[in-house]
Amino acid sequence: MKHVLLAFVLLITSAAFAQTNTGSVTGKVTGENEALELASVLLLKTSFSVTTNSKGHFEINNLPTGTYQMRIGYIGYENYQQEINVAENGLTEIKAELIPLTSKLKEIVVTGTLKEVAKLQSVTPVDVYTAKYFQRNPALTLHQTLANMNGIFPDIDNGVSNTTDVQINGLEGNYTMFLIDGVPVMNGLAGNYSLDATPIAMVDKMEILKGASSTLYGSEAIAGVINLKTKDPATAPCLSLNTYFDSKLTANIDLTAVAKLKKVNALFSISGAASNYRWDIDVNNFIDMPLTNRANFYNKWSFVRKENRIGIIYARYLFEDRFGGQMNLPSAQRGSDSLYGESLTTHQWHAGFQYQFPIKDKLLFLADYSEHHQDAYFGANKFNGIQRTGFSQLTWNKKVDQHDELLIGVSYRLNYYADNTGLSVDSNTEGSKFNHIGGMFMEDEISIHSLHKLLLGVRFDYSSQAGPAFSPRLNYRWNSKDENNVIRIGLGTGYRVPNLMNEGFGALNGSRQVLIEEKLKPEVAINTNANYTRVQKLNGGVLNIDASVFYTYFFNRIEPDYNDNPELIIYSNNTNGAMASGFSINADFTFSYPLKVGVGFTYTNVFELEVEDDGEIEKEIPSHVPPLVANFYLSYNFPVPQLSIDWTGNLVAPMLLTAVPNDYRPDYSAWHTIQNVQLTKKFKSGLELYLGIKNLFNFVQKDPILRPNDPFNRNASVDNPFNYRFDTTYGFTSTEGIKGFVGLRYVLQ
Repeated sequence: MKHVLLAFVLLITSAAFAQTNTGSVTGKVTGENEALELASVLLLKTSFSVTTNSKGHFEINNLPTGTYQMRIGYIGYENYQQEINVAENGLTEIKAELIPLTSKLKEIVVTGTLKEVAKLQSVTPVDVYTAKYFQRNPALTLHQTLANMNGIFPDIDNGVSNTTDVQINGLEGNYTMFLIDGVPVMNGLAGNYSLDATPIAMVDKMEILKGASSTLYGSEAIAGVINLKTKDPATAPCLSLNTYFDSKLTANIDLTAVAKLKKVNALFSISGAASNYRWDIDVNNFIDMPLTNRANFYNKWSFVRKENRIGIIYARYLFEDRFGGQMNLPSAQRGSDSLYGESLTTHQWHAGFQYQFPIKDKLLFLADYSEHHQDAYFGANKFNGIQRTGFSQLTWNKKVDQHDELLIGVSYRLNYYADNTGLSVDSNTEGSKFNHIGGMFMEDEISIHSLHKLLLGVRFDYSSQAGPAFSPRLNYRWNSKDENNVIRIGLGTGYRVPNLMNEGFGALNGSRQVLIEEKLKPEVAINTNANYTRVQKLNGGVLNIDASVFYTYFFNRIEPDYNDNPELIIYSNNTNGAMASGFSINADFTFSYPLKVGVGFTYTNVFELEVEDDGEIEKEIPSHVPPLVANFYLSYNFPVPQLSIDWTGNLVAPMLLTAVPNDYRPDYSAWHTIQNVQLTKKFKSGLELYLGIKNLFNFVQKDPILRPNDPFNRNASVDNPFNYRFDTTYGFTSTEGIKGFVGLRYVLQ
């Protein structure tokens, strides 16, 4: 009997103890500032689950003390997950703001209209890529991140120094304008560094506008515009650190710190990269990837002003030392005439400010100054170049009434360029190292109806080297009442003032010489495009479809001729006509559970008409332009271990390469795919560990360099029946093959 009483007392005591060793959780779930009814709230790996009431409230009682992973789900919104701690007799309160699966369509964009507008409401279609996109496939440069963007193809122009090019819808990088915070980045000599040397750490998002846009941006904006938006010191984390190391012994570190004061916020960014091991995977006695040492310093100050008016100053410095060539050439022996190498030492300065005047309308003035100094050797050829660019712009945004909004602006750009090659002063520049470009533009955005918008724009520029240029455009936008369907149609013009250094830079390696047969006139093109966007809400998530067709016609085009003479790159005006047309489709599916899938492809048909000696007109296809490029990504998050997997890749169709007469190498590249896999582990402290594999199937281009055994062509007449000469223009992609990588991120809010 005593034993029975003792057991009963122990049972009652333990039950009482268990009842006091519990707590409660309450909270409210909202989305787009509205309460969400019937949102599911559950504690993972337990049987506790509830739904929210009509006011978005929920409550879970009698929870044993401890740590839980709480997940909240609602159709049309991304899952919300948070770690909670339940204390004895305590009450844990949660406020969960769910993010709509269509939120990326509501992002604020500037590119396309020079004013802040929701992406969904923009009259022109703008692609937006945020920092999360860059983290799916970590890379050392922004250029490397473009490979999985629909309609974008990053190309390598030189098989030794790996200078780069970025194509939009089949048009080469010369036709794309690069901006940083709306300010044109230097073209020509410095254009190769627009994406190669811009640290990913300082970029908040990338906006891409495809199609002729000279009405807003002037020269070079024929294929489109890539605008890099840097981080805002007022909203950026206090500290961000990212380190990267791969199996090719390449290392990178990015460090960003923010100081937030009462009237001013400051951002400091330091980045460094080093790759100094010599690899020769394709066994041609040339370094696969150039040895590189890079340092980048960026500083941005934003001032707290009334009514959120803009006040920003910034400065940047870049140093890069790049060296490529034969495996047995010491770096110290640059300029050797016995062993071939290409070395580029670069110093770049960049500073400016943006100021919004304290008036009712938005009157914004920006000014920017940059310098680019380069010392290089291409074989035994010494190269020295300097480029200075000054840019200023004043824009006035005036809302006439509820249906009419005006944008009026004036701009001035001064380009100075000089080098020791003779390309900087010739018949094209008429003896002047300076080029003054002044412009004025106006756009009128008219809301015809709640579902219809019309944009009329016109620009007039005058260049001291190329004369006048007139650039009109017309855009129309329609959306359904629920805004799930949007149609955009655009008609615009673009032009480009030829820059001889931009044309001839890839030929300075000495394998070919540049021949300019006549004075190069401005390239002028007209572009039309149509875009359809569909947002389809499903029970399992949201499907975004984006489809476009485009057509560009050149009245004059300057295209390099590699075929007539293997020793020359010949430039001349082509007024016979050139065309680039095609279509693209992209689909993104965001599931209600943590899975995102995207796939897209772009087809292009690019050619120019040439008059042959016999008077016949023939189509000529430009080299290094693939007719079809597809891309995909898959991202999945495992909530409980805080582990995610990202799989990204592309598929590139055969493209014409710059083969020489009687070349033993194929005229076209093979079908190839570059795929990457990454695993990321998140920790409570804001730390992330990531690792993975790049170029999973180990694609390596064959024979990117012709006659690598005789780079100075000293034995070109010996056992060489087809008169082959050293040439590096056949290469189009990296030759480093598969590699593993590992990295660490840390963010302190």
